[in-house]
Amino acid sequence: MPVIHYPDRWVRLIGIPIWAVLFRFIGDPAPLGDLFLNPLFYLDVAVIMGVNVILWEFNRWLIRKMDVRYSWATQPLQRLVTQGGLALASTGFIIAVFSLIYNKFILKRPPPFDLSITISNDIPIGLLFIVILHMAYTMYWMRAYHRQAIAELRQQLAGVRTEPAPEENRNPALKTLLVNQGKGFVPVSMEQIAYIFITNETSIVKTVDSQSFTVDATLEQLSERLPVDVFFRLNRQFITHRKAIRKVENDGSGRLVLHLHPGHSEEVAVSRRRVTEFRQWMGS
Repeated sequence: MPVIHYPDRWVRLIGIPIWAVLFRFIGDPAPLGDLFLNPLFYLDVAVIMGVNVILWEFNRWLIRKMDVRYSWATQPLQRLVTQGGLALASTGFIIAVFSLIYNKFILKRPPPFDLSITISNDIPIGLLFIVILHMAYTMYWMRAYHRQAIAELRQQLAGVRTEPAPEENRNPALKTLLVNQGKGFVPVSMEQIAYIFITNETSIVKTVDSQSFTVDATLEQLSERLPVDVFFRLNRQFITHRKAIRKVENDGSGRLVLHLHPGHSEEVAVSRRRVTEFRQWMGS
């Protein structure tokens, strides 16, 4: 599976400040009013935001590396152990180092601050947020993987549906078509046929020189005998020759509208369910 591009820019911009404020609040017994009046509170939040940026970017980088190496779908245990171990160990180390440097050596925060505060408060809170972060990215990965798996399955099914029947199970392709003329019939070669359509339950053959003939066969019967490399069943009422197509336009609703020569009195469109097959046929 290709590497997933996580659309998390705004999530990071909003989540990092919120995470910093919550991190500062949790475990502090002081009333909120006193915290907001203390200038040191805002310095703490700013420092925590900086650490959070480092933690989030590091863990995001780690997740992207794991996306390349391990798949949650086929290697869940290896990924869980590797990604979880690296994330928790590195996060705990980063929080411990920054907490000690900031509180003990820069602010020289007086007791009751000591190493036990960092171990019992800062590190567990940081690890909790990191676990939530990895769970969120994993859920997005699962969602993207599911969507891609469904899309690939649909493409495979479309390929199965459009795969031509084995030659031994198909009737020989027509080289000429017998069309009605007066009380008799005349042969029309495949290259002379522009398209065939249904009107009033009658099959009409339009030739390249704009002549019209009826034929005693349904479109289902004809589609089984016409050469599949040059004829395509657009919908329930229309079969066209490749050379009759002059232009193809997307009408904005998922259909493809065809401009044919000779022209047809009504709009000719490829049904939505056959658009993918038609594109493949045109490109073959």
